[in-house]
Amino acid sequence: MRPRRSGPWIGALACLAALPCAGAPAQPAPGPAAPVPAPAPPEASPAPAPGGFPAVPVTPYFRVVPMNEARAIGFFTSLFPDCSVQGPVVARLVEGPKHGSVRFSVEASFPRYTPGSALAACNARKVEGLKMTFEAAENYEGLDAYRVLIIYPDGGATHLDVRVSIR
Repeated sequence: MRPRRSGPWIGALACLAALPCAGAPAQPAPGPAAPVPAPAPPEASPAPAPGGFPAVPVTPYFRVVPMNEARAIGFFTSLFPDCSVQGPVVARLVEGPKHGSVRFSVEASFPRYTPGSALAACNARKVEGLKMTFEAAENYEGLDAYRVLIIYPDGGATHLDVRVSIR
């Protein structure tokens, strides 16, 4: 029997907390001498989408990839506190890149939850998830962008506005 979650959004929130670090090294927490930024003002709730459902939130996602090389730029998973997988994460390419291609594959990899996350201990083990790979057109150097809808096993979702710098 799977452990009971403390709330319906714990898996999605934990994954969203990991998104900024999903394809990059974890950022260290600021030390005691670092200034603490003021909290951001609360955002207005998204306008309802057609049919009365709230709009899916949009998350900015920035990556740099080398020219002429396919590169894994994201790994998405949804875990229980014991690091077992809640279920499959699904991706839908909403708007494709103009200067490259994106592919998704189900693979085992290491998640990258932030050090303060309740799921940070899961970073030490491979888990099943969805890997996002970007490859620019041959010899293309510059910027590209695309949008992906990520759907988590508990029904949570986010649109990723992916911006890629190809160098």
